[in-house]
Amino acid sequence: MKEIVITLVFMMALLAFAIYPALKLVEFISKKREFTDKMQNILTLVFTITIAFCGALFMKFA
Repeated sequence: MKEIVITLVFMMALLAFAIYPALKLVEFISKKREFTDKMQNILTLVFTITIAFCGALFMKFA
């Protein structure tokens, strides 16, 4: 349980830094396909959380 909490704390710290890459990734994908604004917002949120989580796992295990 302690490891999960530590990983989530790392993730919270990385959320602010993960927004910019997520925005650029969604912008790149939206050039290939048309998305509604709502879908772009959802994709940005999902990519932000995914990037932050991957970064937190990297910080924990590296």
